[in-house]
Amino acid sequence: MSRYNILGRLVSFVRDLRRLARIANAHSIARRMFVTNAFDGLLAALGVVMGLYATHSVDARIYVYGVLGESIAMGVFSGMIATYFSERAERLRELHEIERAVLHELDNSIYGKTARYVPLYVALWSGAGATLLPLAGITPLTIALLLGLPARGLPVYMSVACILGELFLIGYYLGRISGENSLLNGLKLAGIGVAAAFTLFLLKMMLP
Repeated sequence: MSRYNILGRLVSFVRDLRRLARIANAHSIARRMFVTNAFDGLLAALGVVMGLYATHSVDARIYVYGVLGESIAMGVFSGMIATYFSERAERLRELHEIERAVLHELDNSIYGKTARYVPLYVALWSGAGATLLPLAGITPLTIALLLGLPARGLPVYMSVACILGELFLIGYYLGRISGENSLLNGLKLAGIGVAAAFTLFLLKMMLP
């Protein structure tokens, strides 16, 4: 099979997945999972960066691999796999209830396809939030690693600023969805990040 056929099938599968998600009204669930896990992942990444900063570490590899490990654990194994099985169980429960009501198996119907594939859609968005955003937040540290520079001063500060900026954008996005003040919502979530960073900084000052 040529790579063009594989690409075509992949595009078709993604299109069908989005169609089933729209039919099942799963977009809002996927959005909530993405935002929630992105928020958790960013705060966890912030904790890793500030915790390593407290140890006076200047090895960029430790920062990057620390956040990478946290992102994989939270994004792939918790955010994606756990979400998939949880959502799949709920969808199958609903499918079986419908089957009992109509006294007919619905595996090959739109209901059956929804129960099988929509959990994957939700899981992908859930994992993406917990994986991609934290890794994007430490881009300055990743650049320092690639250039062989020490993780001292500017790369750390810029990574913290990027993470806080992403928290602001999540809050801003939630404000747009809810119809509330987007700027205020963005500042609220960024403020939570600032409070976390300040707390970790105080611990750095207090601990030997």
